[in-house]
Amino acid sequence: MTRSSRWGVAAWTVLCVVLGVTAPAPAAAGAPGAARGAALGAPAAATADEPRPGSRSWRAPSGPFFNDPHLAAGHFRIERKVIDTIRHTRKGSTIRIAIYSLDRMPVAQALAAAHRRGVRVQILLNDHWETPAMKVIRAEIGKDRRRDSFIYKCRQSCRGAANEFNNLHSKLYLFSEAGRSEDVIAVGSANMTRNAAIHQWNDLYFTEGDHELFRQFVGLFNDMRRDYDTRQEPMQFCGTPLGAACDDSVDKHTAWAFPRVSGPKNDLVLDMLDRVQCRTTDPATGKVTRTRLALSMHTMRGDRGNYLAAGIRRKFIQGCDVRVSYGLIGYHTKGILGAPTARGRIPLRSTGLDYNTEDNFDLNNDGLDDLILDYYSHQKYFVVRGTYNGVPDTEMVLTGSVNWSSLSTANDEIWFTVRGAVVARKYMANFNYQWDHRRNSRNAYTTTYANFRVPRTVRAPDGTLRTTYVTVRRPVTTVEPDRYLPGPYWEAD
Repeated sequence: MTRSSRWGVAAWTVLCVVLGVTAPAPAAAGAPGAARGAALGAPAAATADEPRPGSRSWRAPSGPFFNDPHLAAGHFRIERKVIDTIRHTRKGSTIRIAIYSLDRMPVAQALAAAHRRGVRVQILLNDHWETPAMKVIRAEIGKDRRRDSFIYKCRQSCRGAANEFNNLHSKLYLFSEAGRSEDVIAVGSANMTRNAAIHQWNDLYFTEGDHELFRQFVGLFNDMRRDYDTRQEPMQFCGTPLGAACDDSVDKHTAWAFPRVSGPKNDLVLDMLDRVQCRTTDPATGKVTRTRLALSMHTMRGDRGNYLAAGIRRKFIQGCDVRVSYGLIGYHTKGILGAPTARGRIPLRSTGLDYNTEDNFDLNNDGLDDLILDYYSHQKYFVVRGTYNGVPDTEMVLTGSVNWSSLSTANDEIWFTVRGAVVARKYMANFNYQWDHRRNSRNAYTTTYANFRVPRTVRAPDGTLRTTYVTVRRPVTTVEPDRYLPGPYWEAD
């Protein structure tokens, strides 16, 4: 992988832009002078006391959880759920984690403590990074994959071809026993990094008790630990299917494990969109209802981003109520997504916000700000509420680790669907919270990059604190050229 180039350095937080796949986090936006050591993976904002053996009355988290990078109280919500689950694992149980990045010392300490009390700890990571947290775990459990406990970095990817473009990009957490919960699965967009907590919007969905689905995920993990040099076939599973085969329109959960060769004629996203019926007429009343679609996507770009943007736009033309929120987007992809239609343009907002325009985070002294954005979505979820595959009143969510970008499908990724009104409404509440609050997102059509205004808290002459809005001097960077080259701080999470 090339280790020089201007765009590589700039891609510090563009992250998944090329590979569809967090970098050591810089100081929190709005806090100039924060310790740079924390940015490089030092412990921050949490502690990991020696955990007690899991109580049999404790239950694992259930449903989706979200962090809020704009509020200190919301930074480590997801991490706390993971640590709490680790602390309640019992002697003889097994923790399996396959994620792209890990720099959180509280997580490392909780895992080491679990191993000391007799829990098997197995961790797979991508090979782009070495952190103090990894060293703590490795000192406790070693890196030999043949043993019951290990921490191991797959070469390029675990089940993909061994080349510079492929990564272990999954975010998968498995706990065989935690408190009185068995077979706990957690999937979503969250890595265990400081950057994921304080600069990104992330989600992590927990479920427990589906023993067959858990067994299938364990089978996937064990296949990943073999660390193949050549691309393996994708895996599809859903626990015990209700019909002859897995079907996301009827089964509670469905999963695909990538890599999966994809294109305009065989992409899972397009398959899902094809099953969406935008307008449904009630035969008794004649009333027409529209299916509602909400996409929160970290990055859409490249050829794949282009044809998926066209697919979403088609659903808008067909009458679906569509809203799209993105962290970063390719120039051409945005042009396709936002092109006018007879119904107008798709409502479009961006969570990519750059407040820290005066305090550049220049790691290699080349005069470039290596932190492109202070806040941005890292989520990859899609909410469907309406008629899906002929089933009216469907409430379902697609989540996991797959970005809508060209090279995502060559990575180790998790594609995961969840049916159910409670889960879908929680994801919609998270989407609306980002959408409706000015501090969380901006209108991607009307905000120009040259005059984006951001809030600043100032002290008035009478001593009171007041919020005012100032114009940033540097453009807000949420649309980038579609061509990126890797650099010394490229992590593409």
